[in-house]
Amino acid sequence: MIELHDLSFSYPGHEPILHGLNLTFAAGSHVALSGPNGAGKSTLALLVKGLLGPDSGELLVDGMAAVDEKTRDMIMRRVGLVFQNPENTFVATTVERELAFGLENLGVDPAEMRARVDESLERFDLARYRFKNPSQLSGGEKQRLALAAVMIMRPSHLILDEPTSLLDPWVRSHIIDLIHHAAAEGATVLHITPFAGEAAQADRLVVLGGEGVIADAAPSELIGGGRNDSFSFVGETVCAADRNGDGPMNRISGSHEADREKRTLLSLENIHFSYGDAGGKKSSALTDVSLTLKIGMATALLGRSGSGKTTLLEIAAGLSKPSRGTVSGNGAENCAMAFQFPEDQIFGDTVEEYVAFGLKNRGRSESETSGAVERALLSLGFQAHEILKADPLALSGGEQRRVALAAVLAIGPAMLVLDEPTAGLDREGVDRIAAVLKNYVDGGGALLFSTHDFALAECLADNAMLLENGRISSQGDTETVLSGISIT
Repeated sequence: MIELHDLSFSYPGHEPILHGLNLTFAAGSHVALSGPNGAGKSTLALLVKGLLGPDSGELLVDGMAAVDEKTRDMIMRRVGLVFQNPENTFVATTVERELAFGLENLGVDPAEMRARVDESLERFDLARYRFKNPSQLSGGEKQRLALAAVMIMRPSHLILDEPTSLLDPWVRSHIIDLIHHAAAEGATVLHITPFAGEAAQADRLVVLGGEGVIADAAPSELIGGGRNDSFSFVGETVCAADRNGDGPMNRISGSHEADREKRTLLSLENIHFSYGDAGGKKSSALTDVSLTLKIGMATALLGRSGSGKTTLLEIAAGLSKPSRGTVSGNGAENCAMAFQFPEDQIFGDTVEEYVAFGLKNRGRSESETSGAVERALLSLGFQAHEILKADPLALSGGEQRRVALAAVLAIGPAMLVLDEPTAGLDREGVDRIAAVLKNYVDGGGALLFSTHDFALAECLADNAMLLENGRISSQGDTETVLSGISIT
């Protein structure tokens, strides 16, 4: 059992992010935890794990409070935590060793350890990556590995911080089944999710907001039952409303001009790319891929995790060079890219310093820089006076994603390359980014983005490409490509 009694927590120099929480999670229960970005969901996960301590109040795990190193160690052994960014937990140089690491710390018998590792490799579809370095996996593969590395230890309490945010639709339902199985076997599951479909499968739904707990009931009472006016889930994007002409995008940006000439900005022809491992063995990531990017148009990259989407994005952005093939045009020279994990590119002491960095590098004046920074932040839902002096690394995952996008938008690039731009965002964040990106494209920008959200692709993209094992499976207008996809 996990118990929170009048629990409060604040980060140094900030207002309390959690205040006076009183919650109990019964042993063996499956609880979904939702709420807007910045509501304290990830912070609560860190508190339950014992990685943070409350400012006041009490947090008990099976009757124990982390008052000293001995009890903290006992709690951490009972609680498994899958972080929002899977890379935060990797310690080994191969997938196999990563899975074995936790078992070694628990003193599991070597024969049982081998059996559990083999089982986990199969259950999480990681067997082919047994000897691969985790850093070389795709985002979705990393997320599966992080989940497997925690679940293999069979913790009494399983805390999952958006474990499917980077997973493709083909594998997401399988992972949810594994989570249900853990709950059925008696683990207490606290599942942080912005997705209504996932929350609906829990026994209980708790929603956090600025005032603490704003809802706590059976999912059937809160989802689609008229009681969720103060919060919303990620489902269909804002574009669903725009098909009827009454969504915010029409008010923000208008529609494409049908007769606008689309000038080619960047052309990728017959691109091949291979990665090498420590033993010198080559593995193909892209094979004979061609793509043309034009101004005023958006292209979506679709496909399973590991299909080569991020590699193709990095080549388009000029961050990687193909093993073979031709890159022509000047798109990469006028391009800005936001990575899959925004913390990988965030730096500086304040949000203002980070967002202004690219502008100052391009020789913009102080007044130009200041204005561009504030406009970019405002477009992504921030109040400049509240966010400018904030530590960017102290923001929530969703807030970091929006700040990273603000930084690349502020410089006014001719081409924007985005890797999963809406992963980890709440419904408001998804809607806002969709509107901002449509405005960018309608203003003449070229957009290339990867996504597992087919509704977002349908909403934003003129064209789409479906990759399978590094090869083009389908390419053309978005509606045609999406109609040919089967989620099995």
